[in-house]
Parts: sequence; C-alpha cells; structure tokens
Amino acid sequence: MILIAIVDNNQLEGQALEECVENCLKEKGVAYMLHKYDNGVEFIRSRTNYDIVFMDIQLGDMDGMDAAYFLRIVNKDAKLIFVTHLAERAIEGYKVDAIDFILKPADQSAIDYALNKALKSIGEHRQDYFPLKTSDGVISLSTSSIYYVEVYDHDLIYHTEQGDYKVRGRLSDVRERLDDRVFIQCSRSYLVNIRHVKSVHSDHLVINGTKIQIVKSHHKKIEQTFIDSIGENS
Repeated sequence: MILIAIVDNNQLEGQALEECVENCLKEKGVAYMLHKYDNGVEFIRSRTNYDIVFMDIQLGDMDGMDAAYFLRIVNKDAKLIFVTHLAERAIEGYKVDAIDFILKPADQSAIDYALNKALKSIGEHRQDYFPLKTSDGVISLSTSSIYYVEVYDHDLIYHTEQGDYKVRGRLSDVRERLDDRVFIQCSRSYLVNIRHVKSVHSDHLVINGTKIQIVKSHHKKIEQTFIDSIGENS
C-alpha cells in the first residue's frame, strides 16, 4: 500500500488535486491511503512516513519549502512533488530532493506523469518481491500483499491478499527478510504488516478481519508505529 499526503491550504485546489491523484491510482490498480493537510505545521506534526508527498509552497502559516526541509529530517525517502503557482521557485526544489514541480492549476496529465515517476522510483528502491518456496513450487511474493505471518507448529503461514501459503521456516528469518519499519512482531507467533492493520486495542489488533493478540511488552511500539503509519490527524 502506498501512503500519500497532499499539503495544500486552498480547499478547492486541494480537492481537485486529490481527485486527479485518485483517478490515476485507481486506473493503475494501486492500493493507497491518502491524507490531506491544509497547513504545513499539521503535516509536520503527524510524523507519518509517507511514500509520496504533494506540497504547495504557499501554505500561509509555514512556507512549503520550510515544511519540505522538516520532512527531510524525518523522511529522506519520500517522493516530494511541489504543486504551486510559484514557477519562479521551481529551482529550489533540488535542495530538498523534489522529483517534480507542477504548476497550478494541475491537470490530469501532469499528475499522471509525476505519479508514474514517483511510483517507478519507489519500485526501484524497494525490495517488493522475494521468492517463496511452497509445496506447489516457487512463487514471487509481494511484501506489500502480506497481511501477517503466523507460526503454526513448525511451519510458517503467510496470510496474503492472494491467499495463504504454508512453508517451513523460522519467524526470526522472516524478520530479517522484511522491513522492520513496516513488519512488527506482536508475539512469538505473529509478525504483522502495520499498513494493513485496521485498529489497535489494549490487548489485540485487527488485521483483515482477524484479531491478533499483542504481548504487553510489544504494545507501545505497535501502537506508536500504527499512529505513525496512518497519521494522528487522518
């Protein structure tokens, strides 16, 4: 799942941008979660680890370029796209590693181009697939499709969007293979993809309609990672 933020203090322009982004992602069949912020301070305070950020430069309370500098302190990998009326400031984008600069009013083709560039870059830098040897042969498994991994007897069960896969192995080996910012251990028997978690409670979380127990010692980390994943103000 791709996490996207739109930071724009103009309600109408922000809404138009959101529609263009969603049109593109739905057409491509990309799973996503999108959050909107109408000021830079709210965006920075969320501290969410976004994959793609659309940022206006004129934000009123905080200059968009200043917000971008703060973004780079906590998230060096986000694909930053400026969407603004200020063409003369386009050259500043290189200072914060922006991958594109779109002039308002943004049209669908411009958004499509920028999003395709961002998605391609994300795909090149992520280890999204790895071979999984099952009883039926070797499959290429997308890490983003994994809901959670469960230990059952001496086997591992990968619960995914495509179905369940049972393999021999140890959970410790799986942890080394997956991104520990996304895959969090709930107990000795469960490793969950935080981006698929729907809710976190005092003693369990819910993922794909399943309740999974949380060991008390892991609860604080899971709760904070969940907040960081979806944003406190979503």
